[in-house]
Amino acid sequence: MTEPPARPTQRDIARRAGVSTATVSYVLNGRRGGAKPPPEETRRRVLRAVAEVGYQVDHAGRSLRRRRTDLVALMYPAPSSPWSDRLVEQLQAGAAERGLGVVALPLGGAASGDAALRVLRERYVDGAVLLPDCGVDPAELARLAGRGLALVVFDDHLAPDGFDVVRQDRARACRAAVEHLVNSGHRRIAYLAHPGEDRWDTGRSVKLRGHRDVLAAHGIAADPGLVLPVADSRPAAYAAVRDLLLRPDPPTAVLSATDRAAIDAVWAARDHGVAVPEGLAVAGIGNIPEGLVITPALTTVGARELDFSREVARLFARLDATAPLPGEVMAAPWELIVRASA
Repeated sequence: MTEPPARPTQRDIARRAGVSTATVSYVLNGRRGGAKPPPEETRRRVLRAVAEVGYQVDHAGRSLRRRRTDLVALMYPAPSSPWSDRLVEQLQAGAAERGLGVVALPLGGAASGDAALRVLRERYVDGAVLLPDCGVDPAELARLAGRGLALVVFDDHLAPDGFDVVRQDRARACRAAVEHLVNSGHRRIAYLAHPGEDRWDTGRSVKLRGHRDVLAAHGIAADPGLVLPVADSRPAAYAAVRDLLLRPDPPTAVLSATDRAAIDAVWAARDHGVAVPEGLAVAGIGNIPEGLVITPALTTVGARELDFSREVARLFARLDATAPLPGEVMAAPWELIVRASA
């Protein structure tokens, strides 16, 4: 029986490219520990030798030897949003510089949440960024961090416990949006909610709670018929706002848990002859770029810029550290951004 040909090794690549095996390892595995990168011409020569000898990285074997997976994750509530898309884009760019991959872990229900946590618990990844409303128990996060998982968690209440916490002060900013509408004279303010948001715990339902709390503080009776679970579906949001405007007592303002649904509220009003903001004031939450180009520009709540480079850099600093880093709190406050739609 003919023996199968021996698999090429990094030593074969080094010999063919005329470089050291350390240089080959650097090019294939990415930056580690602050070592100086080789010149671009050397990197190209190594990659050309890789292709010529037919070398394939054995990721499973390498992970076992190094006790690293070279993967990081982004955990976020489904569906994705423009700002979670921007975060994963920056995460992928930083990961690519280090020869790492990125895994997306969307949470769309209990089953998906269990599967995502299993990815973290069983160390399929070396680190993760968790966006707001992922609903992971703080004790679980501390256990994961204690086992060496690098974590950056977006949460307004958690104390850092072996992981870093990004505080956005979402509740204050969301209340400010409702206050702005009330102070502008609105008393019938519809709210486009995330599906199931009324059943979320108080730590997660900051948007809906802000709507209810501000109305109560001003002595405005809440109308359950003005809270509609359509913020995650643009067609559903359009249809819901259209139906609201056909009522004998329509709302004079709409606040949406997402900018995308707020934009469709603007379209629904305009398509049915209701001027924005004169006939219906509209505000969203998220500050996505689309809100700037719609007419009228969308009043919104969120970060001024979609830039998560600091948070991404912190995750990779944790991965590169030779000793555990203390947990830090990073402030990234949301704010009310008033534009023409309200």
